[in-house]
Amino acid sequence: MKRVVIKQGDIFSIETEKGKRYFQYICKDAYQLNGNVIRVFKDDTMTDVEFYIHTIISIGVKQYGWVKVGNGPVPDISNVVFFTDVDMAAKLYVFKNQDANWRIWTVSGNEKIVKELPEYRCEEGGVYPPCRIMDVICGKDLGYNRYMKDMPDL
Repeated sequence: MKRVVIKQGDIFSIETEKGKRYFQYICKDAYQLNGNVIRVFKDDTMTDVEFYIHTIISIGVKQYGWVKVGNGPVPDISNVVFFTDVDMAAKLYVFKNQDANWRIWTVSGNEKIVKELPEYRCEEGGVYPPCRIMDVICGKDLGYNRYMKDMPDL
């Protein structure tokens, strides 16, 4: 198998039970385990973004046959907000705040711990294995996805 060099802006195709889908590699997120942030397109026109999510592209290429099909300009995603839940150990020992339920952040480094998820759209921030990315692209819900009203003040 030929080694695939992955660079920012690379566009990949994924063969799913519903046909081909496309995503673009945007950046590594130093605030989330250096996960690869991707944007998944709604259709093959690659104009509308369905969602952003973290994964490990190299594993998807090796194990699931994700194919690099090109490269395009990398958009500014400084206004994309990600979130994860805060577990009890982090509440007690890291944040020292039992009311902290959610961690929200942007890849530019702004981070905030909040009790409730805000009303604007937030993208699930966990780093998901490629098999889970395949599930989500095929329409299986992660359980979370919020719709943007206003950009947060992080």
